[in-house]
Amino acid sequence: MTRYSLVLLLCLASLFNASSSASNAESELTPVEIINGQAVIYLDTEMQQKSGLKTQQFQTTQLLAEKAVYGKAISTRPLLSIQSQYQSLLAKKMGAKARLSKSSLAVIRLRRLQKNEAVSIRKLQIQESQWQIDKALFEQLVYESDLIISNSQLKWGVLITQWITQNNSAQFKNLISGKSTLLIITVPAGSTKLDHFKSIFISPTGNRKTAFKASFISLLPSTDNFSQGLQYSFLTDNRTIKPGMNFTAWVPQQKDSLIGITIPETAVAWHLGQAFVFIKTSDEQFIHHNISPLIKVPNGYFISAELNDNEEIVVKGTQMLLSYEFRSQIPSEENDDEEDND
Repeated sequence: MTRYSLVLLLCLASLFNASSSASNAESELTPVEIINGQAVIYLDTEMQQKSGLKTQQFQTTQLLAEKAVYGKAISTRPLLSIQSQYQSLLAKKMGAKARLSKSSLAVIRLRRLQKNEAVSIRKLQIQESQWQIDKALFEQLVYESDLIISNSQLKWGVLITQWITQNNSAQFKNLISGKSTLLIITVPAGSTKLDHFKSIFISPTGNRKTAFKASFISLLPSTDNFSQGLQYSFLTDNRTIKPGMNFTAWVPQQKDSLIGITIPETAVAWHLGQAFVFIKTSDEQFIHHNISPLIKVPNGYFISAELNDNEEIVVKGTQMLLSYEFRSQIPSEENDDEEDND
């Protein structure tokens, strides 16, 4: 055997050993078994510690799913303007009513006197003309005051208009004194209506954790000019928000709370649009569990999937387990060779 042939044989043997070692290492790194169609991943304690894999048990909690919408704190200037116009007309109307009442009594008295020919018809006619003038003026003021109320109701709704037009309204006094703030929330067309919620939570910083309560007033008659969405009025006595400020509001998406657990984002894996987590079924076994629906919350995801008691969810190492499961689905070269031989 020549020296060249010997070197060639040694190279081939080295390649064969390397291939066998890689194959054995790969088989050790992918200890996955298919049981009843479910991929079961085996990972010993030492490998779990080396890879940094961590699991955690979670307590069942309740969640009322919410959707963020936006609104604005309203200045009281438009309301004060309406009140000023209304109160001015109201004073004029009261004066006109008093003059009309006086003219009416004068007409009645002169008609009685004229029957007895105590006064001339001319004097009676002059007084009747004055009565007609006073009556027309009073009716005009009544119409103008009613018009102010109608326009206010079209803009602000019936309840807020009552606050504006009523004497000594406590709610209106709180608004103009700054003890409470009027809020307008716009909900996009087709979204959940707010008129069956007594209160919602809002925050001018957009932070749900620091949000405070706002009480429902009414559905406003007009829609938003830009989004064509419904508009609702709310009231808050929290001094954090000031007129002119924008804020975020969180609207419940259903009446009843959901029961489930909240898990960190690192616990969730995705494949073909399906979300799932890995559950530790024993000290060295892991399986994946599909979850739906999946609700995004500030500290991760809320899932209402049914899980057995004391089950541990992988919170660190999810992607590693996912790669193991995928690699187990790739046919090995030996299987390919056997199929070719067959």
